[in-house]
Amino acid sequence: LMVHFGTTHDDTRALTIDAINAKAQAAFPELKFQEAYTSRIIIRRLKERGITKLTPLDAMLKLRSEGYTHLIVQSTNIIDGVEMESLRRDVESALPFFKEIRVGTPLLYSVEDCEKVIDILTAEQPEKKEDIVYVGHGNQLPSTATYAMLDFMMKAHGLKKFHVSTIEGYPTLDATLLQLKETRPKSVTLVPLLLVCGNHTKEDIAGVWKTELEKQGYQVNVRMQGLGENKAIRQLYMEHIKAMLKD
Repeated sequence: LMVHFGTTHDDTRALTIDAINAKAQAAFPELKFQEAYTSRIIIRRLKERGITKLTPLDAMLKLRSEGYTHLIVQSTNIIDGVEMESLRRDVESALPFFKEIRVGTPLLYSVEDCEKVIDILTAEQPEKKEDIVYVGHGNQLPSTATYAMLDFMMKAHGLKKFHVSTIEGYPTLDATLLQLKETRPKSVTLVPLLLVCGNHTKEDIAGVWKTELEKQGYQVNVRMQGLGENKAIRQLYMEHIKAMLKD
């Protein structure tokens, strides 16, 4: 069961969520495949357009009605935040109906996960007078510290032109602006640290963030690309599934 937050944007869904689903089906052909969305708002909006997406609990109960007794659940969440908490509650509700349910970890869970993602994100080096800022969603829970750890680890590797910030957590835009004052780049490229290129990218990053940085005198580019478009990132999710199957 592949679990996604979901998106109402057809273009990015095809390039990210659908691509990850296809990768999972190809990587594990011996397993039955099912997907689910966690955002009820997105599920409702898609239903109005004639597109049906199941919640994780509905998807699990559907699989049980088809006779399945063992379940592997892998989320495409970036950090272990609110969405993962909600998913684990759904799994707990469904546990009595299955012999076993295993839940995989999000993209950034262990220190090793962060190291692998840093290698992927920093493979393409910025131009001479350019800094790159990866912008995640963030939250008000302790797990938002994952983004600060990612930023710290980049700096520890000597990657001072790379920064990690968040829209709704920490590091904040203000904290990132202080870092940019130290590196003094001429231009800044904003890159979504989000699975899909949806509302947060189009409205917050390409809107609010771009405007604020331009006010500070930077030339600003926005890379309109979700993490799910990256083949190496998709492969990391597959490795999380493999770890579940072996453990």
